[in-house]
Amino acid sequence: MDKKLLVRNRQIRIERPRISTNQLYTTYENHGVFQICFSSRGCVHASKGYCIMCDYGMVECITAKQLECAFDKAISKSKEAIKVLLLNSFGSILDENEISKDCFKLLLKKIKNIDVKTIIFETHYTTITREKLHIIKKSLPNKDIFFEFGLETSNQEIRENYLLKYIDNNCLLDRVSQIHSYGMQVIANIIVGIPFLKEEEQVNDAIDSIMWCFNHEIDEVELFPMNIRPYTLLRELFEKNEYKVISHWMVIEVLSKIPKEHLEDIHIAWYGNRDLVYKGGMHSVFPTFCCNCQKSLINFYDSYLKNKDCDDRKKLIEHLILHKNCDCYKQG
Repeated sequence: MDKKLLVRNRQIRIERPRISTNQLYTTYENHGVFQICFSSRGCVHASKGYCIMCDYGMVECITAKQLECAFDKAISKSKEAIKVLLLNSFGSILDENEISKDCFKLLLKKIKNIDVKTIIFETHYTTITREKLHIIKKSLPNKDIFFEFGLETSNQEIRENYLLKYIDNNCLLDRVSQIHSYGMQVIANIIVGIPFLKEEEQVNDAIDSIMWCFNHEIDEVELFPMNIRPYTLLRELFEKNEYKVISHWMVIEVLSKIPKEHLEDIHIAWYGNRDLVYKGGMHSVFPTFCCNCQKSLINFYDSYLKNKDCDDRKKLIEHLILHKNCDCYKQG
């Protein structure tokens, strides 16, 4: 990794406004998926300057009493039936430096008593241990459990040098095997739009990474079009014209080249449907579209996420491409 980039990334994060200590959690809801993000002291890797593209902030760690109150209030905010409950923190929800053992045991008790079948824990793969898997399985015997990892790309060299993120693929796959041995499943996050790559390389890397996941028994993929967030090194590169915001059509191109049978296990997140709110009015920069394709793309994402059937998803992709009435991707 480039030490200068790591140092600069740390400096930028220091400038980020601190989150209020009164903000114990945030929620997001979309098509039956309900997310609760608990406040924590932040990702342990952030202080090292890792991850060029993300910074969820930091605050004091939540106490068990606060977590119980936060969980109940968050669940009460749901406006539709919760099919999937996604739980995370500002880094890794299984990291005991963020969510203590007592807090996590209390969280498992709260989860057990709600009528939601599918639970997702978003965490760094290194926080997975057999002890934790045993506790979760024992505490939630009737739930479908997933662990979501930020893989970003299957290419270790690209990940380390261009994203400033270190993951050992073999160690990650060992954790995947452990998780499967307990009857639980894994979701890997894959990015479209990795910096320092050409557009064609960005698309091909996402395709290769998705297929790598399925070829290595990772159960599902969450596809993330790159968002350019304030107080990140990626934002600085963007403002210096050293990084170009991606087009939504790059996401569609990736999906169009994936074998149909895998589409039901590929989800899409952060495609411009949500933002992180920063003090001072700063916002994320989302993938681009033009006025001619905006409506069709928004309708596509909505329909794609509502319908998980692989045949229907393939038809949606083909229909969108066939009726495309602009050249904003090529013009970009």
